[in-house]
Amino acid sequence: MRLVPAAAVLVWLGVMAFFAGVVAPAAFSTLDREAAGRFVSAVFPRYYAVGAALGALALAGLGFRLVLGPRRPWDGLPPLLVAVMLAATLYAWLVVLPAAHAAREALRQNGAAPGAVSTEALAFARLHRLSGVLNGTAMLAGVLVLAAVGLRR
Repeated sequence: MRLVPAAAVLVWLGVMAFFAGVVAPAAFSTLDREAAGRFVSAVFPRYYAVGAALGALALAGLGFRLVLGPRRPWDGLPPLLVAVMLAATLYAWLVVLPAAHAAREALRQNGAAPGAVSTEALAFARLHRLSGVLNGTAMLAGVLVLAAVGLRR
């Protein structure tokens, strides 16, 4: 049970890095922008579901260790960081993703020219930035979790 939280966070970070560094760039460099957007939109719910499951697993493992193991003052830091990762992921999945989908749909229905500035385009850009900030926050927290867990040993 000792390695489960670190392994879950490590796999979670790997999924995030693979999606951000391989899947999304490949989609947008290979497919036209509309098709790439649809593809990424289809992947995102699964991406967030995997993150949420791995986060729940890591949090459960860290909670188990916290309750049953010896306690030191810094033992609460890894669960707190995983909770930040999980909160960022859940917010991005359950709040930002549906709003971004609605903004993109409104943009598509209005038939705005690519690159044109509209209320819908600005809303989508803001939500896209927020999604990136949430993902970056989760990644940074994950790296800090691994550092904190590594320092415990």
